[in-house]
Amino acid sequence: MNRPRWQKVFTDLWGNRTRSLLVISSITVGLFAIGIIVTIYSIIAQDMRAAYSQVNAANIYIRASLFDEDLLAHLARQPGVRQVEGVRLVDLRVRDGKDEWQSVDIRAFQHLDPLEINRVYLKQGVWPPRDGEIVVDQYKFPELGANLGGEIIIELPSGKTRALTLVGVVQDLTVGAFSGGGGFFQAPVQGYITQDTLDLLEQDHPEQFSGVFATVTGDAGDEDWVRTVAAGLSQAMENAGAPVSSRTTRSAYEHPNAYLVNAIVGVLFVLGLLVVFLSGFLITNTLQALLNQQVQQIGIMKTVGARRVQIAGIYVVLIFFFGVLAFALAWPLAHRVSFTLLSFLAGKLNFVLQGERVVPLVMILQALLALVMPQLAAWLPIWYGTRISIQEALSGIRPTAGGGEQAQGGSTRRGRLVSRPLLISVRNTFRRKGRLALTLLTLTLGGAVFISTFNVQVSMGNYIDQISRYFLSDVNFSLDRPYRIVEIEQILAQVPGIKHVEGWASARSEIVSDDGSAGDRVQLLAPPADSQLVSPVLLDGRWVQPGDGNTVALSELFLIYFPDIQVGDTIRLNVNGRDSDWVVVGFFQFAGKNGGFSAYTTYEYLSNLTGTSYKASTFQVVAAQAGLSAAEQTRLGQAIEAAMQANGIRVVDVTTSSYLTGIAGGGFAILTAFLLFLAVLTALVGSIGLAGTMSMNVMERTREIGVMRAIGASDRMLMQLVLVEGLIIGGISYVLGALLSFPISKVMADGISQAIFDAPSNFGFTITGFAIWLAVVLVLSFLASVIPARSAARLTIREVLAYE
Repeated sequence: MNRPRWQKVFTDLWGNRTRSLLVISSITVGLFAIGIIVTIYSIIAQDMRAAYSQVNAANIYIRASLFDEDLLAHLARQPGVRQVEGVRLVDLRVRDGKDEWQSVDIRAFQHLDPLEINRVYLKQGVWPPRDGEIVVDQYKFPELGANLGGEIIIELPSGKTRALTLVGVVQDLTVGAFSGGGGFFQAPVQGYITQDTLDLLEQDHPEQFSGVFATVTGDAGDEDWVRTVAAGLSQAMENAGAPVSSRTTRSAYEHPNAYLVNAIVGVLFVLGLLVVFLSGFLITNTLQALLNQQVQQIGIMKTVGARRVQIAGIYVVLIFFFGVLAFALAWPLAHRVSFTLLSFLAGKLNFVLQGERVVPLVMILQALLALVMPQLAAWLPIWYGTRISIQEALSGIRPTAGGGEQAQGGSTRRGRLVSRPLLISVRNTFRRKGRLALTLLTLTLGGAVFISTFNVQVSMGNYIDQISRYFLSDVNFSLDRPYRIVEIEQILAQVPGIKHVEGWASARSEIVSDDGSAGDRVQLLAPPADSQLVSPVLLDGRWVQPGDGNTVALSELFLIYFPDIQVGDTIRLNVNGRDSDWVVVGFFQFAGKNGGFSAYTTYEYLSNLTGTSYKASTFQVVAAQAGLSAAEQTRLGQAIEAAMQANGIRVVDVTTSSYLTGIAGGGFAILTAFLLFLAVLTALVGSIGLAGTMSMNVMERTREIGVMRAIGASDRMLMQLVLVEGLIIGGISYVLGALLSFPISKVMADGISQAIFDAPSNFGFTITGFAIWLAVVLVLSFLASVIPARSAARLTIREVLAYE
């Protein structure tokens, strides 16, 4: 019987190419999704870590008052220190391609060739720069509107400008590593120069350093060990007369954007498994229909002596070929698409792709899924389908659930109100309840994920809107030194379109460690006690109030890294170089890891502490017209800066609230793009499932269609029956998917928010996702039913009578 068996396998595989294509497509989509996700995860995990280790990233960054090379040599001899490198960091502004000023962090090194710590990858031009030249990082390079060999304009501390020649573009993987919060996405333009170029930028003592990067001996991933070495370096600098203003530590192996990658991969992995799960349902559905169609063939095979196991083996081999063909399609396609996406992500997430290559894990996983998953999905249909007795198979009579005639009679009675063709479509929809359930499950889950993607975007948007409650002004600007608030208010009163101005106190502050040295930087802000430009989201305690003294409200990041701190406790901060104690009155929700350490106190207390009463260097401006667009806020900021310059006051920074809230959610667009990609895949699986169901339904009703045609049914009526059935299934799935989208949206939004912000999401939903999916599911239902409908309409009476 070997030859007849193989002939049957080939006939089932090639004889109904549409059915085979649907099964192979459903398996391929699942393998494709898993292949992309595992490839992206494996490559990013390897390449991000490998590239980051190659740059010899610093474990420690300490910022202090100016110090010389002798102290740097002394630090290199401290216990636990492997390497040290001095750096001079200068915060200035650069003119961009829109003729606006942007912040630029310029790093000046004594020895640029080579850099021993925080090495960079040259992308264009030359490295290192010579005196009077500058190299910039690639991330913000397009915004500068400059070309290699051209000039970029730097604003100097005096307000004058200096042109530096742009000679190179590099990729610095450590951008944002020591910025506290926001990391890479909130970092300004990064520039790299020689120490001698500092003279051109009006910097005193260009031969001295303002910071030190250090790596440690031993385990560079041991945070406790790194902090211990950092404390020793800080103490050595303090003892040598170089007061430390901040100290930051991190693992040498953790890329600054690793948290976002974890969020992307975690969500995509769950959705990828869902796609594979749905693909399995399609296989189950198809095999059930195939075995129902081949009942007589099974009976004949049993009549000539075939055992149940032998018959089951025929279908197992058929499924094996389906899996092999699906793997042959899915693996190269997933490989190609994966590396296209990785090339895109490498620039967006700031890592270096180590070249395209085969990932054995992906190939093995896809091969195993292709061989095992279809067999598991087909096992029950095969086992039950081959259980039929010879008598049942040859007679065509099988036990059925009662009530069929009653349902038909009920349809007749209702026919007075509803047309008979519509009743037939409704009856056909629910004829195969098991198949309908699997089809609905596939399409429902696809729709729920699709809708949830849009809801997640809204939920994240709500979180960003929540962050905007701390930036209720339209424009924020900083001056080169504190000015009397009344003076600034008088100047801005002459600028059209301004409603309200507030002067805020701010100070450089750091958390004082247990050993008494300065640690992580804290953004300490102090609005007037009665300010209406901050509307905090309190997690515990209260907000600062008029009459408060040394009180402070802390961001939620303190709860993450210092869980022992509670309301009423006292913490020590180094404010402008002096230690002071502060009473914690509350905790507020800001932007989690993306917001860094933030703290608010009252203007009255902080200005008195820093000796700047009635003065401010930071101002918040509210426009007379509410709801300014980002462009309008930018124009208002330009008008404010022009007014300041006209009065001889130098502005060192101007930012708009739209910009601040935008960067708070940096990287989120990348994540939502991948979510939408997976949503499309799940929708594709659902549409394949519906197309398969409709095709199988038409094949099973071939004789019925022939009878209807014999009694005068037109082609249009036959097509209408099938199309209406498909639309009914699509409509039911839409309702179920819309309901299921709410819990799925909540779970997805919370998972992403926890990964990015370390906080639960502010859940929300949008009608957009529901409306788009309604249109999509109706179109998919129509398209999935068109081919089966046309097949039904083309059947002739002769073909029907010859059909078995």
